[in-house]
Amino acid sequence: MKTQKLNWLLVCIMMAAFKTLYASAAPQLISTEMIGKGQPMILIHGMSCSSRVWDEFVERYKGKYELHLVTIKGFGNMEKADADFYLKSVKDELIAYTKENNLKNPIIVGHSMGGFLGLWAVAEEPKLFAKIISVDGVPYFPVFQIPGITPEVAKPMAESMKTAMANMDKATAEANQKMIVSSMIATEEKRDKVVQMGMNSNPVIVGQAYGEMFTTDIRPLMSKVKTPVLVFGSWAAYQNFGATKESVTLGYQNQLKDIDHVKLLVAEKGYHFVFYDEPEWFYSELDKFLSE
Repeated sequence: MKTQKLNWLLVCIMMAAFKTLYASAAPQLISTEMIGKGQPMILIHGMSCSSRVWDEFVERYKGKYELHLVTIKGFGNMEKADADFYLKSVKDELIAYTKENNLKNPIIVGHSMGGFLGLWAVAEEPKLFAKIISVDGVPYFPVFQIPGITPEVAKPMAESMKTAMANMDKATAEANQKMIVSSMIATEEKRDKVVQMGMNSNPVIVGQAYGEMFTTDIRPLMSKVKTPVLVFGSWAAYQNFGATKESVTLGYQNQLKDIDHVKLLVAEKGYHFVFYDEPEWFYSELDKFLSE
């Protein structure tokens, strides 16, 4: 009997050691900075950006909320970590961070990729978060560019993008970044800051994450979202390609139709960075949603 107890004790010790070793081996992909006091609000930046994208947002809300600024490794910094499924790992860390810090009724605010991650986290943990604000982040953005596309069809495209970004020289990368940002921010004086964030990002990580955005469709999970959701959309950048506000709005509605409590607002003139292009409207509508 004593031998059996000893063997069982050794097994338990080995299992605990293995669990600790596994946890320490897993890469930590996010870090956070906390500013202010009040109800917790988790801010998640978008692709090729850093938490500095929220500077004006922080100044406005740091006296009312406890802001948790998330920085993702490889974005706005040259850090690199190996993860087979980068965005899934980031999503899992966001959920774990919220639980481990016992955040009470936290609100998620995410831009673009950050909005996508927020929707994904809320779908998996519908009772963990109080509200979510997604700024031009949707469950599967590639269908806006290529109607009918699926993750399976997108796989070779994702691999090509990943390879191209990783091998791009600095001059080409900067020209590409300026072109992309000009199509995402209508306010010229706001562009340089975001261009620099992109240039300071790790192209290998950005390429992997961008590819995963093409191959990860979370639309089937949206029926699980029970948290009140506010989505800010934009359409003006697409009007040169024949899009209308009505057609773009329909595209958003199709993506969000399975969410029980969702409010969609589409900017009139703002591009992808709505909070830069139409700040008065953005903050006015955001304040209304937060007070409801």
